[in-house]
Amino acid sequence: CATAAIVLLAARAKTRRPDTGAPSKPHPSSLQHKPLRAAGSRSAPMAQEERELQVRALDGRSTAVTLAAAASVRDLKAALRGSFPPAQISNSFHLFLKGAKLRLEAEIGSLAIVKGEFIVLVPFTRKSAQPSPVAMPAEEQSANPPISQEVATGANSAWQDIMNDLSSIPNSTNADDALKDLYSSSTPCSGSYAEDGSAGKSPSTGCSRKRRKLCKENGNGSSDTPGVDGASKQPSMNKKSGFVRSAASSCHDKHPLGPAEMVEHLKNGLGKEGQIVHIEEIPCRRASYSELPRDLSEVMRKALESIGISRLYSHQSEAIQSSISGKHVVVATSTSSGKSLCYNIPVLESLSQDLMSCALYIFPTKALAQDQLRTIVEMKKAFHTDINVSIYDGDTPREDRLWIRDNARLLITNPDMLHVSVLPCHSQFQRILSNLRYIVIDEAHSYKGVFGCHTALILRRLKRICSNIYGCHPTFTFCTATSANPREHVMELAKLDNVGLIQNDGSPCGSKYFLLWNPPLHMKKEGGSQGSSVTRRSSPIVEVSYLFSEMVQHGLRCIAFCKTRKLCELVLSYTREILEVTGKELVDSICVYRAGYIAEDRRKIEADLFEGKLCGVAATNALELGIDVGHIDATLHLGFPGSVAR
Repeated sequence: CATAAIVLLAARAKTRRPDTGAPSKPHPSSLQHKPLRAAGSRSAPMAQEERELQVRALDGRSTAVTLAAAASVRDLKAALRGSFPPAQISNSFHLFLKGAKLRLEAEIGSLAIVKGEFIVLVPFTRKSAQPSPVAMPAEEQSANPPISQEVATGANSAWQDIMNDLSSIPNSTNADDALKDLYSSSTPCSGSYAEDGSAGKSPSTGCSRKRRKLCKENGNGSSDTPGVDGASKQPSMNKKSGFVRSAASSCHDKHPLGPAEMVEHLKNGLGKEGQIVHIEEIPCRRASYSELPRDLSEVMRKALESIGISRLYSHQSEAIQSSISGKHVVVATSTSSGKSLCYNIPVLESLSQDLMSCALYIFPTKALAQDQLRTIVEMKKAFHTDINVSIYDGDTPREDRLWIRDNARLLITNPDMLHVSVLPCHSQFQRILSNLRYIVIDEAHSYKGVFGCHTALILRRLKRICSNIYGCHPTFTFCTATSANPREHVMELAKLDNVGLIQNDGSPCGSKYFLLWNPPLHMKKEGGSQGSSVTRRSSPIVEVSYLFSEMVQHGLRCIAFCKTRKLCELVLSYTREILEVTGKELVDSICVYRAGYIAEDRRKIEADLFEGKLCGVAATNALELGIDVGHIDATLHLGFPGSVAR
């Protein structure tokens, strides 16, 4: 029924014109039939008691049926079986109207059908269930529905093929061992390689000489770091003997190092076993400056001087002039290129000139909203007018929300709050929506996939409410750093006809180093002294923890990005255990930033990070989107990030 309802809605959308709602012309491939007149035992009704019904099949063919108003849906199905081919092909079919299945006893006259609407014919095939050959109790029979013979035969055939393949593997006594050996041979980076007397007999369990030689050259006859075993949990590091490496291999030096010096230090120290498989140097870039736009007021110029800005980068000046002139614009420049000024300057300029105008900032994360709030509050100190800036998200106390709705002129929120709180109660935000001058959407590249689809629909609702109800047409400003097609993306996101693209980056950039780190191989005995030797790679969690501690020890402010909350906590725990040995005074200088903390704890961590009190943070993507943390020397990524944005 749900499928039929979806098809019906789609069909109705196609048969209406967007302006008048009149039925559109039928598809050329559809077959039109002459109206059918049902015959039966009922007396011939009067002309005014007859109704003409439009019936359409899923393949697009349609017909018209004329029945008496007192006739039933059963009579309609009988008439369709007489001359409508889709009904003749499938004797068992259902009729749906507006997503609801029609009852056979329902009278035609009781159906609420207006001009242009039609009934959908959906074929129905009943599957024949084969009884189970084994008798089961009634309780089990009701809980386990019978399986068709085709499915059972296919499952048995597939299982037999698997067992035949497993039986062909030599030296395998049972299926579990065979599967383990087969997995090891097909995935050498994650499997175990045996080195015993029978290794030459089984190609699936043989360990290549190259890997054995590499392990011996690295001096890893036995593993000192815990391996990753999918069948067991990672053992606790404080219980794992030999977790913290010996003093000869662990760095105890705390001499400050620059990024280039750290690369050489890692090559000669922690990465001496060949973990660094690639180094890419990204060259520096000189700045391209531009004077402040002449359209800026004297108050705005003083506000910029108060934060140390006397001139702008070329892309900032271009974006500001476009926004002030009322053009939609997307700024696609590199990270830390000053994109915030591209929208803060025109927004504050407009709010200071027009005391009724308002602006809406949409950020994907709460951390980014807090960061931008600090920047705006610092800039607006030079203005004599009162510009109330407030954050409206899930952390906002309920007692403050009423004041924000009545007084805020620059509202900072996120797509979820727009959907849940703002748009359903838009009359409470009438003052803001009727005077909305700018809509700023930062980190536009994050709105992709399902989240991007939801946000696109929310923005369409926002535009429709602003234009149709409050007569307001705000200017959009988008910012992104890692989108390959920024202009096309934002035009589809907000359904805009034209957006100006600014991507000539005028900001300076120092040289950067990109290192690809692969955990080293280690050899380990399993099953005691008589057991076989296996090779494993060190845990990537442990490797990131050692790198994290190295950065903190040598004075480099660092963020270690992890994909899950649990990984963040593990990296923090492991790094603190390493620092207990190499630099005990630095243990409390690192922490975790992730979702799940209360608002007060998150604000405290953010403040300590922005003020430089923390040397490092293990964080999820809650901290990865456009946060201005001042000075960051290094970022670590546990696992493959998956996109340039991370």
